[in-house]
Amino acid sequence: MAKKKASAKEKKIKVKPVKCKKCGHSFMPHEAQPKKQWTLVSPMPDKDGNVTITMMASWDCPNCGKNITGSMGKTKGDQTGPSKKELIDEKLAAKSNFNINEFAKSLKVSEENLSKILKVHIKKGNVKAKIVDSEFIFE
Repeated sequence: MAKKKASAKEKKIKVKPVKCKKCGHSFMPHEAQPKKQWTLVSPMPDKDGNVTITMMASWDCPNCGKNITGSMGKTKGDQTGPSKKELIDEKLAAKSNFNINEFAKSLKVSEENLSKILKVHIKKGNVKAKIVDSEFIFE
């Protein structure tokens, strides 16, 4: 049976217990009142184009009173727009010749990395094309 992807409303927040480094006491983040809260957003999306958002907080340990910093939970948020992989796939599906330098700049990747990706597509037989002087030419 195929797994169904969760929609934006169905995405679950992953929560792990917070452990005090001084006394070893563990507690769930929602059990104690945090002193401070903030969020961290991952700089790079995953292969599906989703960004990991981590809700951080600091607490006083309920057992010994030591200050503890930890994660209240993590969730995946959708990145605005299609991923780089999807943009490359769309460009190849259009089957029109293009300049690798210009396309690399629009994707905000190096020309060298994009060339490597395109060479892999050619080698695997996904596209019938060749690279001549930083031009991707369909056959």
